[in-house]
This record gives sequence, structure tokens and C-alpha cells, in this order.
Amino acid sequence: MSRIVAIGLTALILAACEPADQTPTAEPHAPAQAAEAPAPAPVAASAPQRSAPMSWEAMQNHYRQMEVEPTDPVEALEFRAVVCSHFAGEMGSGDPEREQFLNAQIDRYRCEPLVAEVRAMRDARSDAPAVAARLDTILEGIPY
Repeated sequence: MSRIVAIGLTALILAACEPADQTPTAEPHAPAQAAEAPAPAPVAASAPQRSAPMSWEAMQNHYRQMEVEPTDPVEALEFRAVVCSHFAGEMGSGDPEREQFLNAQIDRYRCEPLVAEVRAMRDARSDAPAVAARLDTILEGIPY
């Protein structure tokens, strides 16, 4: 009987309690903000583009955390370079099932034509030094 009463009282207390109002209110002692305060900069709809190249190690740390290939062409090449480098490092394990999986992943991420694609984009984007530097980082980091 005491359990039923305890459960009933707990339910009654929980039902009677309402969450505190979470809306922010202005403090009465807070100074008013100036009307001339600059408006915040508008946020771009897409992620900001990196212009400075990162090192090969930083690029690997950045893209190994991603599961989906980026839509930006330069970032997609960087992502593919990191993934292909990883799979190339695992080749030669001697396990036929693992080798079959690795070959399927290499085909999926189009690792074979990657160097040619990076060089072609490097030639096409040679007028943008920041992009060319990022592509050079890829070419220097690819182990094959």
C-alpha cells in the first residue's frame, strides 16, 4: 500500500511541476544597447570556402572524420585523395576477402584516375593561387 501511495504522490508532484520559462528576459539593471550597433554579417547559405591550403596531415585528419564526399570539386578531390591514400596503405594484406573489399572501394572512389584529375584541375585553376596550392598539397601527399 505504501508503494502505491509513494508512486501516486511522485506522479502528482511531477504533474504539478512545470518546467521553468526558458525565454530570455532583459535584466532590469543591464544597460541598453546602442541603436547604432552594427548589424551582424549575413550568414552564407553554404559553408565558407577554405582558401589557404592545409598540410597533408591536417587534410587527412579533417577528411577522415567525414562519411560523405563533399560537393565542392576541390574538397571532393581532397576527400578522395585521403580515402584513396588510406586504402592504398592497406593493400597487400594477404587476405583475399579484404583485398576484394579494398579493390571495390578503390573503384568506388575512382582512385586510379585521381592523380590525372587533380593535375587537370590544377591546370584549369592555375589562375587561383590558393586553389592551386591546395591541389599541390594533394599531389605531394598521394603515395602512389
